[in-house]
Amino acid sequence: MTNKFFHLGIALILVILLVLLSDPFMIWMPAGIHLMVLLVVSVAMCFWVGLIVQERSHDERETLHKMLAGRVAYLSGVVVLTVALVFQGLNHSIDPWIILALVVMVVSKLTSRLYSEYCL
Repeated sequence: MTNKFFHLGIALILVILLVLLSDPFMIWMPAGIHLMVLLVVSVAMCFWVGLIVQERSHDERETLHKMLAGRVAYLSGVVVLTVALVFQGLNHSIDPWIILALVVMVVSKLTSRLYSEYCL
């Protein structure tokens, strides 16, 4: 149970950091040093959450839940990036980072799928 609270707490902290970093409603105007510290902390938190914090599954059911969560996360990322690509395409100003992120997601999924089918 504490593991669930840990993961929910990490997700909440990450969302708060990223919302503060993006400042979507222009509520606050941080000084340059505050913005840089917030950027460094947000990037470090993203790397820590995405690469270091791991879930451990103890049986097949937990493994299935973990795999389904990964699939939902992948599909959500593809949908968000595709919608962003459509909106930016309609505005005639496509950000190359959106294209790069979408290509990396799709190619890495296909590559890992081929590797797991033919090499394992």
